[in-house]
This record gives sequence, structure tokens and C-alpha cells, in this order.
Amino acid sequence: MKNLFWFLLPMWLLFAGCAVDNNYLHPEDFAEYLRRDGITVEGVRKLRADPFSASDAAAIKVANSEIGVYKFDTTARVQRERLERIAEIKRLYITGVPYPVKVYGSFVFFGLERNPDKKKIIKTIEKFK
Repeated sequence: MKNLFWFLLPMWLLFAGCAVDNNYLHPEDFAEYLRRDGITVEGVRKLRADPFSASDAAAIKVANSEIGVYKFDTTARVQRERLERIAEIKRLYITGVPYPVKVYGSFVFFGLERNPDKKKIIKTIEKFK
């Protein structure tokens, strides 16, 4: 059973998006990736990371809607485990209400569902490494 765990772990991490090595990037870097892909970034502001136990966070305004970008430091065991749980359930909870998120590498993207440029943003997320 232990061997099966080690065999399946890399596939699970890849499926969850955690296997992407983008831990060296910062939430504000995502704004530059969006700009490179031709997406107009209307603003970037720092967010508190502590509500989700992340290490860093920023809000990026695109198409008159903000996207929360939260970084979890995967070199820290506690944050890596938290990120893995979020990747598994694909949700963050605010006062008990679940909100869908996208996990890619060390980052959690919040607020995509209501953004008119969602498809373009997801394509950029998949390049964020």
C-alpha cells in the first residue's frame, strides 16, 4: 500500500496543479503575465494573506472585476499542506460560504467565476511558471 501511495502521489500533485514550479513568483507578477497576453490590467493592490494562511496576496482588476491571487510557500510544510487541501476541494471558505478557486502551482486564484475574461485569464494562469 505504501508503494502505491508513492506511485500515485506525483500524478495527484500534477492533477491538482501543485507540481508546477512557480514558487519563486509573486502575486503581482501575475499582472505582468496578463499584460503580456494582451489582457488589460486596470489595477493591482496588495491584499492581506493571513485570512487564508497564505504567504502573500494581491488583487488584480481585470474587466472591472477583481481577481484574488494568493501565494502559498510550498517550501513551508504547513502552507504546502494547506494548498494541497485547497487543491483537493477547489474551494475557499469565507464566513462559512464556499467560493470556487483555481489552484496552479503555489497559487490560488479567487474570483474567476464572475470575471467576463475568465477564459483568457485561465489560459494565462496555465502559463504562470
